[in-house]
Parts: sequence; structure tokens; C-alpha cells
Amino acid sequence: MKDMSFDAFFSQGIEQTKPKYWSLLGNFCLFGLAMVVAAITVIGILVIPALIAGWIHFLLASARGQEASFGASFSAGFADGMWWKSLFLVVVLTVGIMIGFMLLLIPGIYLSVVWYYAMYLLVDKKMDVFETLQTSRNLVHEQGFWKIFGVLLVINIVNSFLSAIPVIGLVALFLIPFIMMIFVTMYENAISGDAEDEAPALEAELIP
Repeated sequence: MKDMSFDAFFSQGIEQTKPKYWSLLGNFCLFGLAMVVAAITVIGILVIPALIAGWIHFLLASARGQEASFGASFSAGFADGMWWKSLFLVVVLTVGIMIGFMLLLIPGIYLSVVWYYAMYLLVDKKMDVFETLQTSRNLVHEQGFWKIFGVLLVINIVNSFLSAIPVIGLVALFLIPFIMMIFVTMYENAISGDAEDEAPALEAELIP
């Protein structure tokens, strides 16, 4: 794992976004629309984690220079049991973090940070749900807990500030591709020791 500075996550993520900005924004809108439609019914809500998994699949493929499409990534969110695995993971994350926030707030903040890579690991490494939690925690601590906490905090503050202003809040939508690729940059750095071994597995899923 290469030791990246706090600002390097932002600069590298932004640079990765520039050549594929419109593709990222367009596909985010497609996935976002799919999630809005799914949220209309209670049953539909159950597929939202799979849609998130598909979006992460698209982001990773884009970051690695692999051919990525909405259709292939959408399907990846439901293939090989990913639907129920992503749903189970979201339930575990939600319950665990909620309990953490009930325990004097700090445990909830801690778990929100150290479990941040769990969904990425589920999609990318095909790990078991509980294995993703432990691996994510280890990766965050290897990178530096406070560094990752700082990146997440800055992005959340910027998003909250922009969203609070009605007109300017639209700017937040156009920043999403940059934000998503910053997160991917963080993840790719975290797994950089074995990323080359695992990347072909994701690429293979995109080949008909």
C-alpha cells in the first residue's frame, strides 16, 4: 500500500474523473433514477443495495480503464447472489452503526469510517459479508484512521453546505463524479498490494 497524503486523494480522484466525467455523471443519473423508481414501493426498496453494488461495479471498472456500461454493471448488482449479499450487508451496517451512535455517538462515527470499504470489498473481492467488515477495518487503520475520517468529513461538510442552499445545491449533482472517484481512489490505494490480482475478475464480468 502506497502512503498517500490527505490532499493526494482529492487531486488524484479529480484527475481520474476528468477524462470520463460525462460518462460518470450520465450513468450516475441512470442508477439514481433506478433507485428513485425502486424506492416507490417497499419491495422495491429491497433492491436498492443491489443497485448500489452495480454502481460501485461501474466505478471500479471505469477507474481501472475497463469497458463499463450501465447494463453490465446493473446486472452485476444481481448476479451470483449479490442481491441478497448486498442487502444483508446494508442491514448489518445500518444496525451496527445505529447501535454505535446510540452508545454515546463516538462508536457510531468510528464504525461509519472503518466499515466504509465494506461494499467495495463485497463487489470487488466477492468476500463474505462479515469478512468485508473486518477487512475494511484493517485497511482503514493501515491507511490511517484520521486521514480517512478527514476526507469523509470534508466531503460531507461540502455536500451539506451546498445542499442547504436551494439554487447552489444543484452544483452538488455535478460534483458527484469527482466525489465518487475520490472514494474509489481511496479504495484502490487501500488494496494496492493485491489490486492487480483481483482486477481481471471484475473485467471478466464485463465481457459477454
